[in-house]
Amino acid sequence: MSLQYIEKQVVQENVSIFPSYSYSYTKTKMSGALLKLEKYTVFSELTLRIDGKNFTPDFCVYPKREVDVSLPDELEIMDMPVLAIGILANTQSIQSILNRFDVYFGAVVKSCWLVVPVAGTVIVYKSMQHGTRFCSGNIIDEQLDIELPINYIFD
Repeated sequence: MSLQYIEKQVVQENVSIFPSYSYSYTKTKMSGALLKLEKYTVFSELTLRIDGKNFTPDFCVYPKREVDVSLPDELEIMDMPVLAIGILANTQSIQSILNRFDVYFGAVVKSCWLVVPVAGTVIVYKSMQHGTRFCSGNIIDEQLDIELPINYIFD
């Protein structure tokens, strides 16, 4: 058997997804879990400007910072998070999220998580060549020193 190289697909900007019941519930649970991380500040659906294009992960995680919502707002963020998280919606392909992760890693995001609600799984990528799957116990991101019980998200 021979393996063939498949060219990366073009990453589409601002692709509309249609969040489902399980996607929405998983996103809410994920938000609650991430807010327990004392060393980090979490943003939902923050628009990142990368190479002249906009990308909006489900969650962006930054080292702890003060947030003053009374200041003028920013629509596009150039400062990259240390962690970008994508939750698989039923109208998306895993490959489309992985293609975005490739862009994020190129923009110096340190870690990307793929959350797959239907499988009750989180895959932690420290590069596009190395991912670790978690479906029980704790989600461990060694690069960012994060450890979260998976049952915070999937109960």
